[in-house]
Amino acid sequence: MLASWLERSGTSMRLVAPDEAPDGYEPAVIEGAIPTREGSWHDVFNVLSFIAFPQTKRALHRRALELQRLRRAAGQPAGVRSREEDALALIDEGSLVFAGTREAIAALDQARVGRTLTEIDAQVRHHGIVVRVLGHALLEHLVLDRAPIGAGVLTLAMVGPMTPEAIDEALARRIAQGGFPRPCFSPNVPWPDPHVDAWIH
Repeated sequence: MLASWLERSGTSMRLVAPDEAPDGYEPAVIEGAIPTREGSWHDVFNVLSFIAFPQTKRALHRRALELQRLRRAAGQPAGVRSREEDALALIDEGSLVFAGTREAIAALDQARVGRTLTEIDAQVRHHGIVVRVLGHALLEHLVLDRAPIGAGVLTLAMVGPMTPEAIDEALARRIAQGGFPRPCFSPNVPWPDPHVDAWIH
């Protein structure tokens, strides 16, 4: 079923078993393959994230691979990630994307500092901010009915229509340009939560 969803989405990606990716996850993605474990909810939602954000996901793993290679070339320990790698991992696993005009995102950022969720909700609704789930671990969290956690807030100021394709393209471009040098997604919003659920497009 996952493979058919992927095919219908129009992406050039294909599914492979983890043992078919001997060079690692990121190289496999760059070559157009998504290593996927049978029976893993985490991997199911990862594939759905590739369908929803095809450019972003490929840009994220391409950038992660670049950073890994830079660390190796510098002789740094293999298990010690850079701050940018930490940021990319948080984007990939636990982020919500909030896309809007510069004015809208500025108002949202202001509302997030020391304000209630009700006040944040008012800004999201008033400015028509588009909210989409990127972090696939958030969806896994829902299906496994785990206790509420915090979802990272990734804000994206844009010009023009906030279509899924435009959001995906803008976010992919920002990632490719090294636009997330460190984790910067707090304060979080509760996940799940009725206010937050109502924002999701």
